Amino acid sequence: MSTLPRGIQVARRPSGLYYRVVVKRKDYKADKYFKDLAEAKEFLALSKAKKGKELIYSITEKEKEERTIDSKNFSFGYFVDLYIEDYIESKKIETELQKRNRTNKLSFLRTVKNCSVPDRRISFEEIENLGIDVETDKKVYRKFEGLDIRLIKAIDINNYIKARLKFVKPVSVAREVTYISNVFNKLQYFNEDLADLQNPTRNYDKDLLQNTITKRENIISEDDEKRFFEALQSKNNQELYKIAKLSILTAMRRSEVITLAPGQVKENFIQLTHTKSGKPRKVYLTKEAKDFIKTLIPHSPEKYFKYSICGFDRVFREVMTKANLNHIHFHDLRRTNISRLLTRLGSDNSILATEILGFQSVRKFEELHGNEIPKEPKTQFQAMQSFGHTSLQITKSYYNIVFKPLETKKTKPEG
Repeated sequence: MSTLPRGIQVARRPSGLYYRVVVKRKDYKADKYFKDLAEAKEFLALSKAKKGKELIYSITEKEKEERTIDSKNFSFGYFVDLYIEDYIESKKIETELQKRNRTNKLSFLRTVKNCSVPDRRISFEEIENLGIDVETDKKVYRKFEGLDIRLIKAIDINNYIKARLKFVKPVSVAREVTYISNVFNKLQYFNEDLADLQNPTRNYDKDLLQNTITKRENIISEDDEKRFFEALQSKNNQELYKIAKLSILTAMRRSEVITLAPGQVKENFIQLTHTKSGKPRKVYLTKEAKDFIKTLIPHSPEKYFKYSICGFDRVFREVMTKANLNHIHFHDLRRTNISRLLTRLGSDNSILATEILGFQSVRKFEELHGNEIPKEPKTQFQAMQSFGHTSLQITKSYYNIVFKPLETKKTKPEG
């Protein structure tokens, strides 16, 4: 194995492998890339002589510009930090929910940066400098934040997913991949040279996370609902009961109820300003919901309820465990309300239901709740989905088709 002269390294760049000459002397410093090893050696030799340095100083302005661009930081971690600065830390925090969401986002991005994945592009020089025995160590790992963002491909996302699945549930990995995607989607605003860079999360192997994210479809039964509210009413602090009751009457999310302020309640609706989607929405009130709200006494001018989100979660789970109702999650109250609303409106009123419930789009509403009301299949594809088949060929195999012989008309004999 040949050894490179001191001062020359093998470096990988977007356009291929190069020989990098690094000179760090008091009288002269240089950092230049060459395709040819002979040219790199010649430059290194010139840098040691006075006339050679004068020749080197005569490089064109274009070469200077290219060198400046190449010296920029293109690590994934660098752009994550820019993303955090511009899209997370710059956001004004006004509510407990916003503070919690920011903490969660920062935690996910920190996890992404620190995940170790196989480094598919480590140079021979780096391997030597690190003292890695390629015969013993089949793979060399690097933190995801250290990968060159220009060189991250779908296979690197696959490697990330495989690495994380060893430690956490698939639903968490899916969220982390979403944050990786978010960073790529904002690259054009950080560096115009990266505007056309393809987002690798669009092409990763979907089979790695297939059938791992299951939606809860629990609708609370009448019997469970009775036991549920009896358990909450048994507590000395009735806020627990009131928060849950308001949720099942309005389909508001837990955080939206807990942070509700008296000023948000209007005559026929509640005006939410801080929502999961980040967009304000109106929650229309039924007569029952309006009557219930009238019974509430605000804890303060800013809030109806004293509970914090974390404090509520802890007590809620304790009560559910004690009442043997662990199968009920708070979000099931919202789903139950939506199911009842759809039952009243009918299955063909997605647009109206979307408006009433404050969803961003009809498509999103139907994606999440379109199966709340059983529908008779009207097409082969709907039947296939109803049966749980993955292809029409499987569905066709269940058809009992009987072919009857064609009847032929008897013709009168001629003559």
